[in-house]
Amino acid sequence: MSTKRVFFNAAAVAVVLVVSLSLFNSCGGGGGGSSSTGSVALYATDSMSDYKQVIATINKVTVMNTGSGAACDVLTIPTTIDIANLSNVLQLLNVADCPAVPYNRLHMEFEKSVELMNYEGKKSPCSFTSYKDEANHVNRLQCSGETCTLDINGAVNVLVSQHSKVALDFRLKDFDVASFGTGTGSCSVTMKVSPLHGHEFEHLYRHEGITGLVSDLTTSTDTFTLSRGRLSATVVYSGITSTGQPGLDDLLLRAQQDGLRTRVTTSSIDYASKTIEASGIFVKTEGLVSNLTTSTFTLTYKKDKTMTVDYGAAVVKGAIANDDWAEVSLYGYDGANFLAARVAVEYECTVPYDQKREMDTED
Repeated sequence: MSTKRVFFNAAAVAVVLVVSLSLFNSCGGGGGGSSSTGSVALYATDSMSDYKQVIATINKVTVMNTGSGAACDVLTIPTTIDIANLSNVLQLLNVADCPAVPYNRLHMEFEKSVELMNYEGKKSPCSFTSYKDEANHVNRLQCSGETCTLDINGAVNVLVSQHSKVALDFRLKDFDVASFGTGTGSCSVTMKVSPLHGHEFEHLYRHEGITGLVSDLTTSTDTFTLSRGRLSATVVYSGITSTGQPGLDDLLLRAQQDGLRTRVTTSSIDYASKTIEASGIFVKTEGLVSNLTTSTFTLTYKKDKTMTVDYGAAVVKGAIANDDWAEVSLYGYDGANFLAARVAVEYECTVPYDQKREMDTED
């Protein structure tokens, strides 16, 4: 069976643990020998991908100390991400308070299935079947039914009054995929995971991002609340100019009214005040394309809602045609049309809308 080397040409995909003091006041679980706590923030990131979509689900992440028995759950709500859409952004997935003790192992539980789509729009259901260690040896994952677990050694020292950082780097450029698109159900994925520490983490040089739902929009103060699961933060977007993102108030209002996934990027997060100074905001939706012209189309999304999209300045992946299913990333509104920064054509629509599954991912 031939094996194809895939995914990323550059740095990596990382699930990043950033340890900081009392971030967002979220709750974790587990034991450990200290009444004092710090907090652990879980991120995901990637670089350029050879695939249009790489959809995987992480069920649980726990930091552990194999000597003392201390443990803290960092992620407990299953989270589905499209890794290919996390280009050069440290995407925040969750934050949890943890006992301020040293941990030496990360325990991950994730769905065995992973779905890939290439740039020709061909999808292939695959399975995680093995992983590579630092010596590049291939090892079997521990899988039971449709769920797999992986234990990775790496220091995560949660301190009461200091910030510590560690990244677990899913090196997708070293992933192997076998039997993609064969239709036999035999597509398999071998992953490579290794920790990053200290200055290695700092050299990622990537903006932080949070994806969630908009509420409490107040256009007079350029603020809103962004929520995802237990995470909730105040976003201030007064630093974004109307030249860079015109009609942002109208776009955010549509996101709030229709429950559209919204990504906020920032150069930093104020952990104490739970405030994000936004450097960019993008609203994502997907649906059926119709009324196509050379620069606009109508997008029918969430079954019965519509918007006119101007894609004249957008990065377009795939050839757009009427009756295509497309994912759209919006950055503004010109008074008549919503402005697209990116349009990804997923496939030609061949089944009724109500049989389509709109993506519910955290990218």
